[in-house]
Formats: sequence, C-alpha cells, structure tokens
Amino acid sequence: MDRKPNSMQKGMSLVEILVGVLIGLIGIVVIFQVLATAEERKRTTSSGSDAQVAGAIALYTMERNLRPAGYGFSASTYMGCTVNAYDSARPGGNFTFPLAPIQITQGASGAPDTLTVLWGNSSTFVATQTFTASAATSKKTQGRAGLQTGDLVVVAGAGPVCAMAEVTDNTNADGATIDHAAGSYTNAAGTSAVARFNPAGGPVVAFTQGNLFNLGTVPVRNIWSIRSGKVLTVSNDLRYTDANGDGLNDWVEVAEGIIDLQAEYGVDLDNNNMISSAEWQTATPADWSKVRAIRVALLSRSGQYEKTKVTTSAPSWIGNTTPAVNTFTMNNVDGTPDTDPSDPNNWRNYRYRVFQTIIPLRNMIWGTAP
Repeated sequence: MDRKPNSMQKGMSLVEILVGVLIGLIGIVVIFQVLATAEERKRTTSSGSDAQVAGAIALYTMERNLRPAGYGFSASTYMGCTVNAYDSARPGGNFTFPLAPIQITQGASGAPDTLTVLWGNSSTFVATQTFTASAATSKKTQGRAGLQTGDLVVVAGAGPVCAMAEVTDNTNADGATIDHAAGSYTNAAGTSAVARFNPAGGPVVAFTQGNLFNLGTVPVRNIWSIRSGKVLTVSNDLRYTDANGDGLNDWVEVAEGIIDLQAEYGVDLDNNNMISSAEWQTATPADWSKVRAIRVALLSRSGQYEKTKVTTSAPSWIGNTTPAVNTFTMNNVDGTPDTDPSDPNNWRNYRYRVFQTIIPLRNMIWGTAP
C-alpha cells in the first residue's frame, strides 16, 4: 500500500496543542478567581445578615423584658431599699438585691454594661397592702386581697432595709393575717409545695409595721450581660439554678456576636413627664420614682474576617449630651487592647452594626403618675 505524502497528512501540531492548553489554563484561572470573589462576597453577605439578625433578636428580646420593670412595686416609696432574701436552692441561702426597677452596672473603662431588671408576675390586682402587726413568720394586714399562697412579697418598713417572703397561708381566722413560714404548705393551685424562700425562723429583718408589695409566684430579676466577649446572656437571679454544676447561676444565651452593651437612665428630674436630652444619665438615680425610661445600645459584629480594614473608625451610638454621641470602646477580637493596627485580630477587619432604642418603663409612668 502506498503511503500518502507528508504534505497530505492532517492533525494538530505541538504548538497548537500548547496554545490550547494555555487558553484552558487561563480560563481555569479566571473561573477560580470569579468563584473566589463570589464566595468571599457570599460569606460577607451571609455573616453580615447573621449579625443583623442577631442584633435585631437581641434588642427585641431585651426590650420585651425591660418594659414591665417595676410591676408590683412601682408606686412604692421604699424603692432603693436593700432587700434581704433567702433561697434554699442557692449556696449559702442568703442574698440581697435592691428594690429597683432597672439597675445599670457600668463597665469599667468602656467595657460592656450589665443591666438588671426587676418585675413581678402577679395575676391578681397588684396593690400595696399595709400591715399593722408583725411576727417572725406572719403579718397582720388590713386586707388580704390579691395575696395568694405561693406569692413572693417584699416586706418594707421604716429604714433602708426590706425583706422577701413567700406566702404560705392566707386562711387565718382573723381574716387579715398571712403567714410566711418555712416548711410545706398548699399553694393557690391546690398542690403541695415547700417554702423555698422562707428561712427557718423568718427573715432576719424585724418589722413592726409597714407595707407588702406582691411580686407574684414567679417574679423576674433578670441580669443581662455580655459573656465570653461576644454572647448576650440573661439569668434570673431570683430563681437560682445550676444545671451544669459549676457553682454559678445558669445563664441562657440569647444572641451570639453581640460584643457590647451600653445603657443610660431617663430620669424625669423636672417632673414634667418628659425626658429631655439633659435628663439622660449613667449615674444611679437618687430618686427611683423619677425613672421613666432607659436607653439601650447593642453592638453586633460580623463573624467574617475581611482582608482589608473595612471599619476605619469605632462605631458610635446616641448617648448623653456630653458628648452628644458616644463611641464604643473597641478591643481586638481576641480581647486584647487595640495597640497594633497590623494585628490579624484587629477589630477593623470586621463589620459592625449598632442597634439602639429608647424603652419606656410603663409601670414607672403609670405607678407614679399624679
């Protein structure tokens, strides 16, 4: 068989193959660059969305929890007194807390604040009950309306010290005396219960006469704080639990990525039922009955590290009038101070969102209205 001349043979030369490979490699590089850019933008968008959702949930949850502040004692002239309390489930048993609707504990050197809110949950009409005689484990009132077995009451008399007690009996023959003894009793639901909040022998504080303020069966003294540097948590200080056995009250995680919490009191200093720009303060109010609102700011951080510094200045929130705008104190992601801008943990390589609101305290407005 005769072979065809070389000039008649068809095919691709080595040069053509190499050119094709080069074009393919260029295409692959372009595709991977597009994918990398798209993935980076997707992560930025997703993490930004997560930060926004976390901040919105955190602020909404806090607002719902802070609005009822003062329910059960908002008309009390004893607000600010130190309440001596007892809880058999708490290590040591005894503890104290101030009779205050809202308490702001300022963080040192710009660190996150801690917020504590107190309100009762009585399902009956809440009114102050006056007692005219007092024993170690009983109080003789002018009326027992609204006081049911199982309710926790704040006992207030002359002086800056109050006490908390658990009502164990309201069926005394005189029609006026309520008991708050230790041991077992039958609660308002008709079931057997044990007086968790009554020490043997009654409260250590002695009273001759005064007032009772009903907080209901499950009052709330929630403590809101930032833990682990980035998690907004809450714990009910009046219902001590230690599920993990670490000797500390249990904390519930509300939202992750919340790195700062700042707050101010709105105090009606001039009694005009309005809060002017000059009536916002961080100092503890001298008169709790004048507190009408609270201003809260949360700082949410995205979890996505950006190669470039996308936040050039510290985020700020509307604070008191000196200055008109407050700047958050920023630390690096690992908690170290902001000293080296080239540190890979630098806070500037992350995105932030500020959530802030003014929360009116309705029970403080209604309970102290003229």
